[in-house]
Amino acid sequence: MASSSKPSWSLSTLPHEIIQEIFYKTPAEALVRSKPTCKEWYALITNKRFIYQHLRRRRSQEERFIRIFDTVQIMEPVTRTRSVSPIPNEFHPPYKIDTMVHCDGLMLCKCADLMSLSYGNLAVWNPTTRKIKWIEPAEIITSNDYNGIGYNSDGYKIVRFTFGMFEFKGLLVPHVEIYEFNTSSWRTIGGKVDVDVNVTYKCVAVMGNMYWVAYRVQSPQEDFIWSFDFSDETFKDICFCPTSYVNSHLGCFNGDSLSMLQQDQASRQIEVWVSSKLSDGDVSFSKYFSLSGPDLPALRVHADAARPVYCFVKPKSVIVWCVGVEREGDKVCSCCTLYEIDENGVKSKRETERDNVLDYSRAFVCGYVYVPSLIPLP
Repeated sequence: MASSSKPSWSLSTLPHEIIQEIFYKTPAEALVRSKPTCKEWYALITNKRFIYQHLRRRRSQEERFIRIFDTVQIMEPVTRTRSVSPIPNEFHPPYKIDTMVHCDGLMLCKCADLMSLSYGNLAVWNPTTRKIKWIEPAEIITSNDYNGIGYNSDGYKIVRFTFGMFEFKGLLVPHVEIYEFNTSSWRTIGGKVDVDVNVTYKCVAVMGNMYWVAYRVQSPQEDFIWSFDFSDETFKDICFCPTSYVNSHLGCFNGDSLSMLQQDQASRQIEVWVSSKLSDGDVSFSKYFSLSGPDLPALRVHADAARPVYCFVKPKSVIVWCVGVEREGDKVCSCCTLYEIDENGVKSKRETERDNVLDYSRAFVCGYVYVPSLIPLP
């Protein structure tokens, strides 16, 4: 009697439309590993239309926390899994990442050159594809530079600005410059930065534009959201911020709005605010939830220490990854802790890292939210 055999089956035998739909639901990191599988998969995964559609569908599910010190640490906030990989060679001394801004899976890295003691070197890095591109330096780089990344119909761009027109090493410093990836060059634009505006380093890129927390010199207690619109290359006042605390942290909400995580340093009361959609004509913040109590954790150990990084996974809930420092006898201990906090209190707490260190340097290294993507370097 002939033995019966089951029909063979593999993913590659499925229709193209079904494979595409499966890939839309697959994390970007897994797709990167799948590219060498076969020519058909490679063609699909590297297709520009698929890449941007994948980002659009996965954006709200793919948020990660990233932090760089001795290694690159990436935290998946839902599963609480952490991956550790070496820092790319490009960011080894004399270069060191100082700050980063995220846009569509691309990290704009502002790097310090420890040899020349300059702090305005820029690189664009996709941690998922592990590609890095150094940006041709602007003619003049100062310690007062601010940078942001966004896009318009022509593609991704970088904005660089400084406050006031002044001379630096005998050259006149321009107010605002735009880096065009299409031409790999900087150009000065006519926009100017109001002399009475002070911008903080609390910033986020949302829907292709940059947003900062700022205040005016004559009213330093009134923070507001200040934006650079890449479509018309102008700075704009967006709306006032909620009542400001020293510990106030700007973020994104639902991919189309802003958020603020605030904590009173004395009482440890926590407030979470979200804005209306940025595409609306009149943007304003409303309180999402708040909580108080003696047992709430300090999300920032000092006003000059690393800012906590956070994201939204469930309604009326936030996941926060923060850095703390403890003394154990003669030792200094740095620890990273992941909290899930909702309107009823702290739902969970998990220590993700603990290191005995010689100083407090780890406490000043911020984390960032980023979305893994297949977006190629512009």
